[in-house]
Amino acid sequence: MKRKMVSVVLCAAMLGSLAMGATTVCAEDKITIGSVIMNNSGEWFAEVMKGQEDAAKDLGVEFSIVSSDNEISKESDNVATFMAQQVDALVISPLAVDASVAAVETATKDAGIPVVTWNTTVNTDVTSHVGVVPAELGGNTGKYAVDYIKENFPDGCKLAIIGDSNYEIGIARCDGFKEALKELIDDETVEIVNEQDAELQEEGLDITEQILTANPDVQMIWCWNQTSLLGCAAALQNAGKSDIVLMGTDMSVELAKDMQSDDITLQAITTQMPYDMGYQAVENAVKAVKGEDVEKEVMIPTYTYTKENMDEIQTYIDEHQDLVG
Repeated sequence: MKRKMVSVVLCAAMLGSLAMGATTVCAEDKITIGSVIMNNSGEWFAEVMKGQEDAAKDLGVEFSIVSSDNEISKESDNVATFMAQQVDALVISPLAVDASVAAVETATKDAGIPVVTWNTTVNTDVTSHVGVVPAELGGNTGKYAVDYIKENFPDGCKLAIIGDSNYEIGIARCDGFKEALKELIDDETVEIVNEQDAELQEEGLDITEQILTANPDVQMIWCWNQTSLLGCAAALQNAGKSDIVLMGTDMSVELAKDMQSDDITLQAITTQMPYDMGYQAVENAVKAVKGEDVEKEVMIPTYTYTKENMDEIQTYIDEHQDLVG
């Protein structure tokens, strides 16, 4: 649930954007928080950023966000820039558990400031981590899929997976989904006919088109993240494949509307609470700067939306419409 925003007295004039493209929230307090985000594509990251910005306003701190655009070298440069600006704490979703260590340690070891990771982790000690149990995101959809398949596919189900083998969270989500389906896979009720990686929306669309060509008898597709799910949904709609059941990860307003539609059968989405994740990460960073106690690990709950519960889907749209204009 979104936290209630409180009024803060902002600076008379906002600071101009940083040379590296950051957006800045300016407030009276001198605490400064730098945030490095993996990328800023899609509604999910927009909601995280909104949570971080609202926390900064509520807590009265100066705050800047910058995207690494999924590039390790850019992530390193972004952290270095924040260190040069002498921010008081760093909030970051590391791109890789090992490759991001050097950048994070320029903050934790060289600068000696608090670092709060969110969404993804890194193989070095940090002040706090805010995230979810990644396997639950896939696993909870998988549990729903088991019941759905038993009820709707008595003769078996041909399944395609649009997954990820690059990020720890992606691998864990895919493993969680397949583990939930293990019994049906083992007894051959479910046959995985195709499994490919996709991250961005256009990749999800392209891979889905490839699946439809290679496996015209596919009956269900599961996607590991929001953007690949958006691409898959678009491809199914373009192909007029309302008979293929689609499930995936991380809700958006567009996906919620797809669930309401009969053009495709978008049956279930297990989602994180990205606003809460973003808010909590900045809140923990500010607490650490002030010397207050900070939880080492904060796990944000997940939730599964299903096509049977249209009232919940409409509520989601009503509460998130402002993120898409």
